[in-house]
Amino acid sequence: MAYTDTSKRDAAPAVGQGKGNLEQAFDALADQWRNDTVLLSSVDKMAMHPAYQRIIGLGPQALPLILRELQARPDHWFWALHAISGDDPVRPGATFDEAVDAWLKWGRERYMAMSPVS
Repeated sequence: MAYTDTSKRDAAPAVGQGKGNLEQAFDALADQWRNDTVLLSSVDKMAMHPAYQRIIGLGPQALPLILRELQARPDHWFWALHAISGDDPVRPGATFDEAVDAWLKWGRERYMAMSPVS
């Protein structure tokens, strides 16, 4: 099943210099990605969605936002985290939950403001 590309119809706000603008852009893109890919089972197709690619394009400044989102609503953010950071703290053969935990641990080591995983 293909996703419905709403990237042009529901474009996210432009990213400005302020943190608020970055968070707004990220939140809009993440919502769009989630809504458009909810029925997809292919992680490759999820990661190639235009909104997901735009999130990757936000660069390193988006890492804390992606980690926050991963903590609040675990989803397939691993591709974006790896693409932006160049790191991959997940051991081969890890389960989805183990991958989430590995990335959150990685994030806590770099961004102390993240709240601990409950």
